[in-house]
Amino acid sequence: MQMKRENWIGLLGGADPADLESALEEQGMDCDYTSIAGPETGMLMVQAKADGSNSRFNLGELTVSKCILEIKGKYLGTGWVMGSDLRHAELAALFDGLLQDPAHHDRLMETLMPRLEEKQRIKTKALIKQASDTKVEFFTLKRGE
Repeated sequence: MQMKRENWIGLLGGADPADLESALEEQGMDCDYTSIAGPETGMLMVQAKADGSNSRFNLGELTVSKCILEIKGKYLGTGWVMGSDLRHAELAALFDGLLQDPAHHDRLMETLMPRLEEKQRIKTKALIKQASDTKVEFFTLKRGE
């Protein structure tokens, strides 16, 4: 399974923290790491576009948690998650670092990442269905003639 780092960081950040905790336990991996930054919670400004003009406006602030860990003194693992779950940010950073380590990369790509992808696919499908259930179709009737 081939996956770019930006993709697995997204999956880890959107994963259920319980899935990451259980994966850590079941893999029984050597997790020698040092905290470089965080975990800590802060705010990000979210921007949006009103139309096709590419002009952006500030929509609002979003609470995020981030963590940067040094894994085995070689790899920098980064975790960013929406919300204020510091443990989730730490786990995301830990798995990001472990996925960079050739000793763990293939095993995690074969076991953990397909599960996270499938759960993300199910979550996305449910959101699409929920949004489509609220779809309203407008029509007009022509008068006269």
